[in-house]
Amino acid sequence: MTRGQKLRIGGRILLAKVTRKPRPFFVQYSLLNACNADCAYCNCPQREDPRADVAAHLEVLREFARLGAARIKFLGGEPLLCPHLERLADEVRALGMRSAVVTNGFLVPQRMALIRRLDEVVISIDGRKDAHERQRGANTWQKVMDAIDACARANVDFFLSAVVTRQSLDEIDWLIELARRHGVMVNFQIPQVNPEMYGAGARQWVPDPADIRKTVNRIIEAKQGGAPVLFSTRSYRRTFEWSDFARERIERPGDLSPCTAGRYFLQMEPNGDIYPCVLHIGGSFVPKNAFRDGVEAAWRHASAHSCFACYNTWLNENRGIFDLHPAILRNFWDNYLRPRPASRPPLSRPS
Repeated sequence: MTRGQKLRIGGRILLAKVTRKPRPFFVQYSLLNACNADCAYCNCPQREDPRADVAAHLEVLREFARLGAARIKFLGGEPLLCPHLERLADEVRALGMRSAVVTNGFLVPQRMALIRRLDEVVISIDGRKDAHERQRGANTWQKVMDAIDACARANVDFFLSAVVTRQSLDEIDWLIELARRHGVMVNFQIPQVNPEMYGAGARQWVPDPADIRKTVNRIIEAKQGGAPVLFSTRSYRRTFEWSDFARERIERPGDLSPCTAGRYFLQMEPNGDIYPCVLHIGGSFVPKNAFRDGVEAAWRHASAHSCFACYNTWLNENRGIFDLHPAILRNFWDNYLRPRPASRPPLSRPS
């Protein structure tokens, strides 16, 4: 992201806060639930897979642009399985928004023409070969490493994303070194226990509370030491200080949440349902639908929820951005403008 783009987005967020007129700036846009992986802590391949046609998606994207969206992040399942993703990415750019994708990487080398047209690419990797394949399946690690190499050679703006489970607690330093060698950032996330999104067996992958705090403290120390960790120490401390990891979030039914989820960022499911964030899917929140009810009505409905707190580091980072928290804004500014080499050095991998 260029300095000018950052200033424009920042100015729009500040104006929305000052005038108290929220906008759906960051949209998590799920295209499908189908996936070519079967990760142990993810339920997407087992969920129903409704899909909208291109015309419906184009209309929704235009509505998001009209409402002030700044970034559309395409999700799945595996979004690279969507046959018309190129058309949607081109439309996002034509509408003046930033396009991003979160991918397992398997199809990246074959779809580099698309990858080069995106503003941001997030590649999921959970550690060295054994640790990664315990969680994401046999014969998957090399595919991900090939995707990372392909993006590095093309100088694509990409990030790494890792889920830290009880099976991959020892992968933090290796992942940081991998990110450092490629001049990119890495984010770490403790798995959630929401059965709808993460499956009935997801809880067994959540580390013990003591291990979570030990690992998160290691991430904080690495961040403070200059490691290329994407999220702020403040957001990781929110995770560190969470009292009960069996409880995903805290709701106060009947009270309007102070969280910026739903007002400034949101989650849209493949069927068009709009939620404040991913943690509400399968819960008590009854969404409205972008295709059926209209984007604006569904977004405004998502603003009225009663969730007050969660331990999800990424969600707390987003919340902090739109709360205009100084430390989180500074982290966001620094990491999304992190200097990148004009040409990559010969690729090497941490041992």
